[in-house]
Order: sequence, then C-alpha cells, then structure tokens
Amino acid sequence: MRLIMVLLVVSQFTFAQVSDIKSASSGNAKSTGGGDKRSDRGGAHGNFFFDFMINNIGNWQRHVLRRREVNPYVVSLDVVVQAAIQPSRHYLVNPRVRGNWGLFSTDFRFNYLLEESLTGNQDLGTFDWQILQLNFVNTRHVIARVGGGMLHENFGGRGTFFESTYGVFAQSANKKSGGTLEYRLAQDFTTSRVPRREVNASFERRIFSHGYWNGYLKIGGVWQRYYQSIDVWGIQAGIAFRIFSPPFQSEP
Repeated sequence: MRLIMVLLVVSQFTFAQVSDIKSASSGNAKSTGGGDKRSDRGGAHGNFFFDFMINNIGNWQRHVLRRREVNPYVVSLDVVVQAAIQPSRHYLVNPRVRGNWGLFSTDFRFNYLLEESLTGNQDLGTFDWQILQLNFVNTRHVIARVGGGMLHENFGGRGTFFESTYGVFAQSANKKSGGTLEYRLAQDFTTSRVPRREVNASFERRIFSHGYWNGYLKIGGVWQRYYQSIDVWGIQAGIAFRIFSPPFQSEP
C-alpha cells in the first residue's frame, strides 16, 4: 500500500510539465497586464533584414536563382509531417510547411504537445511562423539560414512573441540523404522571459523520387525548454515531401 502511495505521488511530480507550462504562461501574462502586444518590441530585432534589402539584394537573389540547376532545393516547397515521443510521458507533433525561393524562405508549423498522466491527458499548442528567413549560404551541399517571426501560444496568457531561428541544411551530392540542425528562441522583451528555447536535429533519406516530387524518411531528436525551467525532449521521426520547381527554360 505504501509503495502504491509513493508511486502516485512521484507520478504527480513527473507528469506535470504541461500544467506547469500553462501556469508559467499565465503568470507571464499577468506580469505585463496580458495581451498580444508583448511582441511589439521584437520587431526592432528584425531590422537587420531591411539592411540587406537596401544593399544589392536583388543582384544576390538573381545570382542564387541562376544556380537552381546545381541545387534545386533553392526553389522548392517542403511539407513535413513528424512526431516525437518521450516514452510513457510526452508526445510532440509538429507538422510544418516551408517555401524556399532563392535567398528567402518562409516556414509555418503547428507545435502540439500531449502529456499522459494518471489524472488524465493534458495538451497545449503553439503556432510558429518564421515570416522571413534569409538563406545567406547557398552552395551545392549546404544551405544556412537565419530568420525571424512569431510564436503564438494557444494556452495560458495566449501571448505572441518574437521568435528567431538559426539553421543549417546539408545534403549529399546525389541528393539522396541529408541532415538538418535548427535552433529556435522565442523571447518576451517586456518581461525578459524566454517562453521557449528549442534545438532539433534530423537525418533524412530519400525513399522515392518521381519527376519534381521527392519523399524523404526523417529521424532525429528534439529538445524544448519552456519558460527557462520546464524541459521537454523526444525522439522524432516523420516523412517529408519536397517539390522542386522546374528549371528555367533556356532562351532561344
């Protein structure tokens, strides 16, 4: 009987991350008076994009697009369905869509976290939109990017925060395999809190190719820390569909 009581108490502390995240979000909202206005200051941190816009960005973009026959990934659409699991604890699903056009990308995903507990399942979700990413490295085998956008919480204080990303994508010469490493940081510039910090890495292997359509099997891992204290991690797997744009037609 004592053993059962101990296990129940331990499980309550073990399976409490989702409720803790929601509480932290609500507390953060109260300390600012709540609301989605907290992301306004984050716009100042995206001003570096405008510096690029006024410094021959057009010529750089045309140069990158001319290399699409060398690396067709620079003009493509990625649709990724993947999920992560921390055994008997968390399930993390984050489908995403990314469009790539030369120097620029935009990336949208839904991040859904489900936690099992003896008192019932709890869940939360965020919408993460990297409005603009700059692919500042575009080579045959490597693409590196930095971007800025927003994270919106569908729980707690329902805040919207500025989120920055830094990532690198590498692929083999035959485009059959590759890997991605990405770092995300969401910040509340009013309270100086960090709603979420994330590192995710994955390896992919092509499983089919038909014309401009390609399919990849992905496997990797993800770690997230909410409000500087609540950790979530998991082993993730999924499938990615990558659609390449047809190459430029040669002029007669």
